Amino acid sequence: MNKLKSIFRLTALCLILSAGLFACKSSKKMADTSKNDEAVETQQEKPDNTTVDVEMKGESESQKKEIKMKTISSKLDDYFNAIASSSANTTQANRNINEAKSMFASPDVPVLIIINESADGTKDYDQPTNILDYMNYLKDQGKNLNDIYKVKTNERGRITELELIRK
Repeated sequence: MNKLKSIFRLTALCLILSAGLFACKSSKKMADTSKNDEAVETQQEKPDNTTVDVEMKGESESQKKEIKMKTISSKLDDYFNAIASSSANTTQANRNINEAKSMFASPDVPVLIIINESADGTKDYDQPTNILDYMNYLKDQGKNLNDIYKVKTNERGRITELELIRK
């Protein structure tokens, strides 16, 4: 009888925990951000024992990363303009879309379009979309009305998130 009660309690506890963890995506995002915050806090607590040489290397690494991001942004902007300008020729536009897709981790990479940014840094976004739908939108509209604001990449250099801002 005691065994049955403990099994029932354990099952109920597992059900409650799984319902809480898998309830919605926002709770998953909250869990991910809290893990990232904890990692940042532990990194900040470490004493700074770096030398000038290491700091110089870090600066050159950040400069390389910045140059790489500018290159990716420039190349992506060229693709967007090519897709928009070739809207009359759908085969050329589709060819440009397929070439541009190689820069992304998947066709479902989120594209966030900033429609307003206030002085305190608060951003208002348009309805989110994915990169494939956005490039088809460019093809249909025939004009590129957005600039690249921010690009996030994975370790392989593929784009995982894209933020655009109205021109």
